[in-house]
Amino acid sequence: MLKTDKPYLNYKLQLNPEIFFMPNPSEDVLYKHHNAINTQDETEYLDSVKFPFTYQNYNGVSITIRDEEDYKVNYKMPWDIIKDTEENWSHTDMDKIEEVARSNSSVVYKLLMRRINQLGNTDLVIQVIWIAVFTKGKWGIQFRHNLGTPSPQN
Repeated sequence: MLKTDKPYLNYKLQLNPEIFFMPNPSEDVLYKHHNAINTQDETEYLDSVKFPFTYQNYNGVSITIRDEEDYKVNYKMPWDIIKDTEENWSHTDMDKIEEVARSNSSVVYKLLMRRINQLGNTDLVIQVIWIAVFTKGKWGIQFRHNLGTPSPQN
């Protein structure tokens, strides 16, 4: 199996080895952000975020965080928020990535994810929208919206 020195890319390579030869920086930051949440790595997580950063939830929560210091002082990291409601959370699997819209400086992704508990079972299936933006020579996630559970397919 192909491996890189970047853990978030190693996960991506396990799923789809041919992507090693098809760079997509806006999608790479999705994996970096996702992996940082799963590994609860604050440094990697904050490095994958673009500020001001906005998080919106299906239950009406909406916050905009000015900068890294504002995040550290005034807000919980996403893994802590998850564990507040899902105390047996182990990690989240990303099952589907759909590119919804693209410009030169932003890409909108719709993701289908599964929250996995410590026994390896799926506790929750969720849809999310993540927007990656390119500013100051670097891609990062600037907006996340947890849409909640997917609607049944007709």
